[in-house]
Amino acid sequence: MFLNIITPCSRPKNLKTIEDSINIPQSNFRWIIVFDGSCIPKDIYIPKNCEAYSVQDNRSVSGNAQRNFALDIIKDGWVYFQDDDTTLHQDLWDNIKDSSADFISFRQNHKNGLCRLDGETIIAGHIDSHNFIAQMSIIKDNRWIIDKYDADGYFAPLVYRLSHSSVKIPKVLSVYNSLR
Repeated sequence: MFLNIITPCSRPKNLKTIEDSINIPQSNFRWIIVFDGSCIPKDIYIPKNCEAYSVQDNRSVSGNAQRNFALDIIKDGWVYFQDDDTTLHQDLWDNIKDSSADFISFRQNHKNGLCRLDGETIIAGHIDSHNFIAQMSIIKDNRWIIDKYDADGYFAPLVYRLSHSSVKIPKVLSVYNSLR
C-alpha cells in the first residue's frame, strides 16, 4: 500500500508532533502539507519528509481548498486526511498496510477514550475526515465542497458509493483532535 497523507495546515506548531507520530516506512507514504495562506509561513518547522505548499481561498472553510489542491496533485495510491490537530494513530499502519480495499473506515474515539464514530455509518454527521481512507481510483475528480464545514460528511459517502471493495475495521485507529 502507498498512502498519500494530506494535511491542511493552519496550526504549524503541531507539525513536529504529527511528524513524530508517522510510523510508516518512508517508501510507503507521501506527506503533503498545504498551508492556508498566500505563501508558506517563514520561521516555522517544516518536516523533512513532506512536500509543503500554500493555497489561499477566502471561500474555503476547514482546510477544504487545501485538501482539494492536494488531491489535484495525487495520481494514485490511497488517500488519508491527516488534520493538523491530530496525530497519526500508532496502530493505523499495521491495520491497513495489507488491505486492498478501495475504501477503509475505522472507529474514532474522543481523547477521553469514549467512542465518537463507529466507522460503520458512512453518512453526514457520522464520518470524519480522519476516520476513512480511500483509493485515488475511486476519488477520481471528486472534491470537497469548499465552503461547507461538514464537507467530510458529503465527500466520504460520495466516494464510499463509488467503492468496489470496502472494509470497516472495528478498531479505534483515530483519536479526534488529539492535539487540542
